[in-house]
Amino acid sequence: MPDNWAKTYFQWMRNIQDWCISRQLWWGHRIPAWYDDAGNVYVARSEADAQAQATRKHGNAVALRQDDDVLDTWFSSALWPFSTLGWPKQTPELAAFYPSTVLVTASTSSSSGWPE
Repeated sequence: MPDNWAKTYFQWMRNIQDWCISRQLWWGHRIPAWYDDAGNVYVARSEADAQAQATRKHGNAVALRQDDDVLDTWFSSALWPFSTLGWPKQTPELAAFYPSTVLVTASTSSSSGWPE
């Protein structure tokens, strides 16, 4: 973190507020977390994977419910290239239209403190 943003960062962390509900979408990418009746959380790529985790923990299958919340619009928009171009498979479309391995969304201005 650039030193010139430290005060802003710590002020935000000390006064953190609930996420603005207007940023949430009911049709977004659902959070990949499932809960059992005891409140244990299982984070997985699919419900089947979450169920396998729960079965290992409990020794038998248990009822799971997926988190009702969705990822915010900024995060969901970042998932769009992956969800439409075949990721995690290495498809020709992914290589052609999304060849990078790093996504940087920070300002590139030298006044921001980030390198250009």
